[in-house]
Amino acid sequence: MIDDGTPDRGLTMAVTHVLALGISAALIALLLAGSGAVLEAETERAAERSLEVVGQEVGGEVEAADRLVADGSDETTVRVDAPRTIARAGYSIETRSDCRETASDAGCLELSANAADATVVIPVSTEADLEPSTVPGGPIEIGVEDGRVTLEGDDR
Repeated sequence: MIDDGTPDRGLTMAVTHVLALGISAALIALLLAGSGAVLEAETERAAERSLEVVGQEVGGEVEAADRLVADGSDETTVRVDAPRTIARAGYSIETRSDCRETASDAGCLELSANAADATVVIPVSTEADLEPSTVPGGPIEIGVEDGRVTLEGDDR
């Protein structure tokens, strides 16, 4: 090898070091981005499962309150201690008398998480009319009076 007087000797090590650091940084960034997507998908699944559980509980209480009135009581009020948050965020419960998502003519509860893209529809079969309304998650009062079922948020 002929020495022409230029100091190129340490350049290969510096370039290799910079390339190794750049590739490592790119791999770490891809790993973090991928784990963020997995975490978001898992949060949505957990929110959907939690909404189903809460919806089944509230739907069961609505039907039970309706049966109490059908068995001879003039009116009734049932309190449900539903959680205020699901997947670390609020949610809402919408009552609908017409439910396109179910096969029957029953009304339904539509539970929607505020932070996650999760919505669950729970069919509810009542003799009284299901009054359309929307209540936030948390304690709920279910009232049956004059042939109508109503849901109201309970801030106690």
